Amino acid sequence: MSATVGLSQQKNISKIEWQKAAQLQNADGSLSLGFAGPINGVTNDVLIVAGGANFQDKMPWEGGKKHYSKEIHVLEKNDKTFHWNKKSIAELPEPIAYCGNVSTSLGIVYVGGENENGLSNKAHILNWNSEKNEIEIKALPDFPIQITNIALVNVSNVVYAIGGDEATKSSDLVFSIDLNKAKPEWKSEPKLPFALANSVAVFQNEIIYVVGGRTKTASGISDLHNTTLAFNLKKQIWETKAIITDGKKTTNFSAGAGVAFGKHYIIITGGDNGETFHKIETYLSQISQTASEEEKAKLIAEKNILNTTHQGFYNAVLLYDTLKNKWTKIGELPFLAHVTTTAVLWNDKIVLSNGEIKPGIRTPNIMLGTIK
Repeated sequence: MSATVGLSQQKNISKIEWQKAAQLQNADGSLSLGFAGPINGVTNDVLIVAGGANFQDKMPWEGGKKHYSKEIHVLEKNDKTFHWNKKSIAELPEPIAYCGNVSTSLGIVYVGGENENGLSNKAHILNWNSEKNEIEIKALPDFPIQITNIALVNVSNVVYAIGGDEATKSSDLVFSIDLNKAKPEWKSEPKLPFALANSVAVFQNEIIYVVGGRTKTASGISDLHNTTLAFNLKKQIWETKAIITDGKKTTNFSAGAGVAFGKHYIIITGGDNGETFHKIETYLSQISQTASEEEKAKLIAEKNILNTTHQGFYNAVLLYDTLKNKWTKIGELPFLAHVTTTAVLWNDKIVLSNGEIKPGIRTPNIMLGTIK
């Protein structure tokens, strides 16, 4: 842990330098399209990338069918080079995407998500056994509700599962499971101040921080949030902290990725600020409400132009100082922002793996950020 402590004592974080560590491959060695909503985590010093969803033949607005994956990929590291372990051929129990996932010292926990059959209430833990060169998959007790787009956070192998989307509404529920117990069970925790999905949850200094997110509404147009919520584990209460800003203006933030770093920092890397997202949702709402086929065709054509000319998502790198309760901007991603994916720390470096970079388009890239 000494490297983390050393870095955390620096006066401030000034920037992040990025490199492409690897690209996801198909079983035959060809380049993968990449996946949105994958499981990303570190277990016994390997990076696991598993599950997720993509469009294999055509884009969604061309009638393409969403494909859900049960692949598990294992990325190993030798000094400064990275390679995929081709001998490990485990698969997830079922295809799944958009589940909550978090690394613990016992393995990577994933909860909920969705596939062709709808929303899931399943929970599992994936652990890399380096001696046997295999992934061990253990089922955890079923989650109390079927849920997707949920945020997970690890506090000394107690995993908190926060918010998410139920079938027709976003959830304000919070549950925890203590993996240190012989028979772990889900238990209820104090609810969120409001329902929230697609947020980033991290643990820092005895406090769980929940950054941004969005809430489904009856209109079909989501409320996006610029909030920083904090759950004080000692007091067992939720508090509201500084709104998200780049130091000049506030921004909504959803479906992005983030990590806790050092002793009092949270780093957020790209996300959806909702500008285009809201326009697309508005079109979808109008399309569903119009009876005129001519009007419907016109709206669909306009929406498709919005999808095909999409410039990418919000790409700022934001820093939250938990001591100062202050947000600042420390740079921009030098590549298209990855959304609907989780970031993870691997030996003090931020891993941004897979995710969506434009509507319907995924990236196979595993980006590694060195914090300066």
